[in-house]
Amino acid sequence: MKPIKSPHERLFTISGERLLNGRRLAEECQRWMEANHDAFFAIYGFVKSMQSNERAGRVRDRVASFCVDRNIKVGSDPYAFNNDYWAGISRYLVLHDGSLDGAPIKFRDSDIDCYGLLPVSYLPGLGAER
Repeated sequence: MKPIKSPHERLFTISGERLLNGRRLAEECQRWMEANHDAFFAIYGFVKSMQSNERAGRVRDRVASFCVDRNIKVGSDPYAFNNDYWAGISRYLVLHDGSLDGAPIKFRDSDIDCYGLLPVSYLPGLGAER
């Protein structure tokens, strides 16, 4: 399965370690995405509402609170919101809706940018030129 280029232009150099960790993150995030269609679109709706209300701040923290308040489990461990998944989910959100890039989603470099994202069945246009 060929990775989809991340919408974030990374600043750091790809290394073997970053590439391996990026692949692990991409695989874990894809599994979560495939198993959590409704949760992804709930998060998308929340982020869109943040955008329309011009709310700033740490989007990841707001999304984590949103998920915890609604019992949306993000991650594969017993914690309600695994921050490692946010790098992937936020990039899927921007690939799904490019208007989210920059407002409210602002990227920081992640190892997932070295590898890319993996296709998700319910987002068939993912990775198409934006």
